[in-house]
Amino acid sequence: MRRNVARTLLSFAVIASVSMACGKTAQQNSESKIYGGTKVPVGGWQSTVGLSQSGSLYCSGTAITPTVIISAGHCAQGFTASTVTVYTGDGKDGGTVKGQYAVSKIVANPKYDGSDGNDISYVVLKTPLTLPKSAYIPVLTDPAEIKEILSVGNKAHLVGFGLRSASAYGVKFEVDAPIVKSLSSSMTYDAATEIAIGGNGKDSCNGDSGGPVYGQLKSGAWRVYGITSRGGSCGTGGIYGLMYANICWVQEDSGQDLGLPAGYCNASTKPVEPTTPAPSAPTTPVPSAPTAPGDTSSDDNGDIWN
Repeated sequence: MRRNVARTLLSFAVIASVSMACGKTAQQNSESKIYGGTKVPVGGWQSTVGLSQSGSLYCSGTAITPTVIISAGHCAQGFTASTVTVYTGDGKDGGTVKGQYAVSKIVANPKYDGSDGNDISYVVLKTPLTLPKSAYIPVLTDPAEIKEILSVGNKAHLVGFGLRSASAYGVKFEVDAPIVKSLSSSMTYDAATEIAIGGNGKDSCNGDSGGPVYGQLKSGAWRVYGITSRGGSCGTGGIYGLMYANICWVQEDSGQDLGLPAGYCNASTKPVEPTTPAPSAPTTPVPSAPTAPGDTSSDDNGDIWN
């Protein structure tokens, strides 16, 4: 059976024993940072938040608006609004922090069944976050931007509060990791809603679940597009949900305005698989009106994962 382990943390006591409650073992590497990364500068990536229960961080998340947090589906299943709080800040070693914001609703996508795809949830806060407007990174939805950012080999920017060694976690760390076609662990995933990222020591780990994947456009502007879902041994790469695949469900189910482009969630305009154009249906050639064939060539450095 392939390894398919959600990247959550349940308690520091469990982490200290190295054998994770979810069945995943962290690699013994005291030099690893979110596996291959570095500590986020104070006040950096403010839209990366933590989910806390009983005074301890157990998952990460992304603030999309002052009242809506996106996280992983498995970070919501089995949890209730009254027991979860949302933390903003740089974190603390050991993850012993209580969130400053109470939760009114925490909902996992009903299509998520613990296997591939749809590993997304949302949290609605009782009171808005007090972050500056500049802290919120737009969700990647534009087809042209999707094509630019989601190419195999491009850098993905991972941020979270998870494990960075066998027992250290709870501080916000970041790492650049490449988008890849497949993982060394041969994990499978739903290419319509997920993407593979990382490996060779550049990775997320337990506790990073639900946290963001950011991508930068050539213009320098940032977009958020991923949700940390699962992986094998930390450092070998993982599977990430594509936010745009389920963002309309979040907006419609939560009743919250996420600031998406006008008409984006209409069936006629939402890009289900915008980066892989469907082949045209065969037609009878019309000699008097010939059309030039399109360029359909591609290589490993240009494949788009949607």
